[in-house]
Amino acid sequence: MRIAFFGGTFDPPHRGHIAIARAAITRLALDQVLVAPVATQPLKGGSGHSSFADRLAMVQLAVAGEPGLTASSIDAPLLGGKPNYTFDTLQRLSHLLAPPDVLFCLLGADSFLTIKQWHQSAELLLFCDFIVAGRPGFSLQQITSAFPKGVENRGERREAAFTRFSLANRSGQSAELFLLPDLDQDISATEIRAALAEGSEQQTVLAPAVAEYIRSHALYRPEASSSFTA
Repeated sequence: MRIAFFGGTFDPPHRGHIAIARAAITRLALDQVLVAPVATQPLKGGSGHSSFADRLAMVQLAVAGEPGLTASSIDAPLLGGKPNYTFDTLQRLSHLLAPPDVLFCLLGADSFLTIKQWHQSAELLLFCDFIVAGRPGFSLQQITSAFPKGVENRGERREAAFTRFSLANRSGQSAELFLLPDLDQDISATEIRAALAEGSEQQTVLAPAVAEYIRSHALYRPEASSSFTA
């Protein structure tokens, strides 16, 4: 199987996230995308605005009925509140896969631009193949300038559905990065939360079941407290 790990805060999960996962399935012939909320986000100062359990429940609702998309708890809270590093999560996930399976890591363009700040970023980029969901105006130069020290771009090839980068280090480790161009999904979770705090329903960017969950559990309201504890 061809399986992609799609991690993120998902606070809340919205239609842009689903569109990215669908595009990856279609363009890279994936069998499954694991949509995994992260318990403690190292680069964002901790956990999300809502609990991990609430975010996982919303992801389960968001992917329901979506072929190939599965909610995953692989990035659940760690003992002692330790941060969830993507490199560690991918290592755990790889041990759960069968030998013929191929693992990918899927993320958005804005997240990829911070890759140098990620834990063991050079090792991470060569651990498995990456899929980066681009956006209008996102350039190949931005991709190459984001590579951490020790990771070299050995060449790129434009194809109909993506641009393929060949990555390697001096030790001979290699991987590929697939840039999916111009996925126009300019949806901000921060703006969604702000609108929800003001009482807006946000029906156009949230699946109806997710919107109902937020409403029934009073999430993102100024006085709201999560219905679960992480």
